[in-house]
Amino acid sequence: MRLPLEPGDVRRALFIRLRRFGDTIVLGHAIRAFRRWAPGARLGVVVQPGYEAYVELLPEVDAVVIAGRGVRDGAQALARVCAFGADLAIDFHGNPRAALLTLASGARLKVGERRFRWPVYDVRTPHAELVFGLERRSHTVENHLALLAAIGIPTPPEPLALPVPAQARAALAHRLGTAGVPDGPRVVLFPTTTLRGKQWPIERWFSLAARLAETWTGAILLPFAPGEDSMAEHAREAAGGAHVLPSLPLAELSALASTAALVVAQDSLGAHLAAAHGVPSVLLFGATDPAEYHPWMAEHVVLRVEGLCCSPCGGRSCRSPYYPWACIDGLDEDAVLGTVLAWLAGERPGARTATPRAGA
Repeated sequence: MRLPLEPGDVRRALFIRLRRFGDTIVLGHAIRAFRRWAPGARLGVVVQPGYEAYVELLPEVDAVVIAGRGVRDGAQALARVCAFGADLAIDFHGNPRAALLTLASGARLKVGERRFRWPVYDVRTPHAELVFGLERRSHTVENHLALLAAIGIPTPPEPLALPVPAQARAALAHRLGTAGVPDGPRVVLFPTTTLRGKQWPIERWFSLAARLAETWTGAILLPFAPGEDSMAEHAREAAGGAHVLPSLPLAELSALASTAALVVAQDSLGAHLAAAHGVPSVLLFGATDPAEYHPWMAEHVVLRVEGLCCSPCGGRSCRSPYYPWACIDGLDEDAVLGTVLAWLAGERPGARTATPRAGA
């Protein structure tokens, strides 16, 4: 294919983004940009098992390919990718499995970032700072969009605007009624995440929820995903006054975020769901970099421990010279509570939004 591409060059495109809900959610910006550019093309997305629930919420996606682990499931994934018949394959992930799936696609044009080490790409794009001429660290959304921009696909920055299926909205309404959640304004706290370097101690989440329930007149909600039932039971005991919602599937978690007056979260699924629905958020950041992962083009405030020479580090292990996980455990509960109450009062201390790239 010649660059820059024209919409007629692509009949079928395959986007590969295997895991992590936050990264998968922000991939929605690239999906929307591609669909606007090539409305007649068929678009497939490759994800690992468990991550398809989000992609299935996006009306721009025509097919979801599940890339399972193990010899049998892996072979089936390679066969499905090959059978899709992509003209264009873009690897947004960059690990060995993603590169192998990109190669298996047989696409006439295979795209990956220059930093990806695998020799399977026809186009290796520079980092987003160079593609867009940024004078700051690029956001994950921009990193994804750069892969499209480098091959000629327009990528105007815009909010995500994630739709809420009517079925999910109705299921959530039934769940809230059963749990006795009153009508009116509510704060949704997302207390769990995957990496220790992002996880504020869970007991502080429950204490924060109880203190907010005592102080604020609206409802305080603590949702938990399937598989977090023991933590939900703990929350019922420790977060007095808050409404605990166990085992919410992703569609209902998304619907819940859309109803909030304010979301309080870590660098996690909840933060990106809030941004996808234009809901303001108070965010607790530890070992990951807010410049890369803050909510995209949505009002928010970031709370973090400043001045640590070891942060951000990514959050997989801790070598802090201060004390273990100082970056996230060092966040003061009173400071978090005060910030949340100030936002609920309309004061918005520290408010910010993403800065669109120059020239967009």
